[in-house]
Amino acid sequence: MRLKKGKSTWSALRYLVYFSQVGVTMVTPPLAFCFAAVWLRNRFGWGNGVVIAGLLLGIAVAVCGLRDFLRFTERKAREREQEEKKL
Repeated sequence: MRLKKGKSTWSALRYLVYFSQVGVTMVTPPLAFCFAAVWLRNRFGWGNGVVIAGLLLGIAVAVCGLRDFLRFTERKAREREQEEKKL
């Protein structure tokens, strides 16, 4: 893949960063909430229901993060299209 010169000099790198961000956004919240739920279960003697609730909450947070990221990329794409039309 060849990088274009000009405003989009680092377009390939930008997309690589976007891809990495999506991965981190989708993996981190469920793992963090699961670890916190397991800690709560072990520390306070709560049942396994807290782990299930933590997993579901982590997935919900990951989906919200993905939705926000997709909105961001869509907005950036529209802005680029508008800039190209002006030129």
